[in-house]
Amino acid sequence: MRYIRFNPADIELPEGWSDAIAALEDKIRGEEDPAKRAKLIDDNSKHWKSVKSELSKLFNNKCWYTESTQEGTDTDVDHFRPKKRVAEVKDEKNPHPGYWWLAFKLDNYRFSCIYANRRRKDVETGETGGKADHFPLWKESSRAWCPDDDCDEEQPLLLDPCKASDVALIAFKEDGEAMARFGEEKRPKAHKRAEISIELYNLNHTDFVKARISLRDQISKLVADAARYYKKLESGDATHEHAYERAIEQLIEYVDMSAPYSGFCVAYLENYRHEEYLHGVL
Repeated sequence: MRYIRFNPADIELPEGWSDAIAALEDKIRGEEDPAKRAKLIDDNSKHWKSVKSELSKLFNNKCWYTESTQEGTDTDVDHFRPKKRVAEVKDEKNPHPGYWWLAFKLDNYRFSCIYANRRRKDVETGETGGKADHFPLWKESSRAWCPDDDCDEEQPLLLDPCKASDVALIAFKEDGEAMARFGEEKRPKAHKRAEISIELYNLNHTDFVKARISLRDQISKLVADAARYYKKLESGDATHEHAYERAIEQLIEYVDMSAPYSGFCVAYLENYRHEEYLHGVL
């Protein structure tokens, strides 16, 4: 996960989008029947789908949660605060209606892969992840239930890629698995947020872990190349200079924001941060 500078004002909207949304939101606010209100939201899903391509551009068509590239596959516009129900509220007599008043707010949208946004079972591990309607809070008593409630009073447990301090709570092992940066004893809340996010965003799905391991192996080879050619830079051989430069350039590409799983690549290369031959890579 990397920090994404998301300013909804920068999104290029389809012609007439804002006017259509304003009228639709008036209609939704006037509908008191939760079922009819939910249907209104579903029937107008075309509006958030119409900005999906703009959202995807902000992170080079990568999922904002997993950093997996999304080419030739289905993708979602996730509602960070779920739009129709909240899985954590278990009261059948008084279910949470979802953050319906945010269903068409751009700042509630996150570009997501299917694994992160929908409930999916990892056939290799048997683990099930996917955010779906989940939106756990540190204190359930602070949850907003209607437009007049203040969402800023909530303390979401799910990490938000649009918050730099949230992204920093995830770290990675060399075996490709995501982990909490802080231990439970030292920072219990930060630890819990990272653990829940890893589970619900499916960050340790086998496909993602395998992809990170592959990147680790490629990076390791480049690090070795850089170390070897760096020692020969003073020899006066241009071949060594070119080989060293190529290794450094490729490593920089791996940690670029646009690269797949770049957060993992940065974490892996942190092990070499103080090596003279990799100066300038991070």
